[in-house]
Amino acid sequence: MSGYKKIELVKEQNVAVIRMNSPESMNALESLLFEELCDATSDVERDESVRAVILTGTGRAFCAGGDLKRFSEGFDANEGYLYMKRFAPWVSQFAGMCKPTIAAVNGYAVGAGFCIALHADMILASEDAKFGMAFANVGLIPDLGGLYALPRLVGLQKAKELVFTGRNISAAEAKEIGIVNKVTPSEKLFEESFELAKKIAQGPSFAHRMAKTLINASAAMTLDQLLEQEALLQAQCIQTEDHRNAVDAFFKKEKPVFKGK
Repeated sequence: MSGYKKIELVKEQNVAVIRMNSPESMNALESLLFEELCDATSDVERDESVRAVILTGTGRAFCAGGDLKRFSEGFDANEGYLYMKRFAPWVSQFAGMCKPTIAAVNGYAVGAGFCIALHADMILASEDAKFGMAFANVGLIPDLGGLYALPRLVGLQKAKELVFTGRNISAAEAKEIGIVNKVTPSEKLFEESFELAKKIAQGPSFAHRMAKTLINASAAMTLDQLLEQEALLQAQCIQTEDHRNAVDAFFKKEKPVFKGK
């Protein structure tokens, strides 16, 4: 797909920036925006030149959640099930993407928008960003995998509080409870997010991919299982050109240059 209407996709210095760009709807997940988001995600995942990905929004919101206009039209039970299932492949793809991902939360990340941010590997937020599991306010449960990601970050009790109350929390509170990695002034959010992404992109992309795979799988493993996978994946990293060159650079007291090989 080319000629996006609801998002922007820019690639620079081995970093891809996917920007939800429908400020009039606060980047709500209406059909076209979501279709383009799926396409852009597949694009950057396939592109071997991309080593880190930023997801952000335009205007007052990162993403204000689901398409309530569509919900207002009503569903029968089967239609509702099929409607929600169409989001699942993208959630799995984005959460499991082999490349490090950063959510640069520029404003409201509520409802499904909050859930999307939770699936990024890191979250940077502007000082005026707001996060909220707003689903209870409209008689729904969190979707897009929010009930999977949130308790893993903040614990069961805090997750239940946020889900049951549906209250918005500030960027500062989100950082305090472990959701946000860093809070920045609004005018510096993109610059700092890009600098972080660029630094990661300059690193050993093969090792990053192996580490992310193991981190994501670790919660379902015993220690012995993790140690076995760690040995297998480390053995692969040892064979890479990046590792050999970095060891050589270490002894020469030089900065390594990683090529992703």
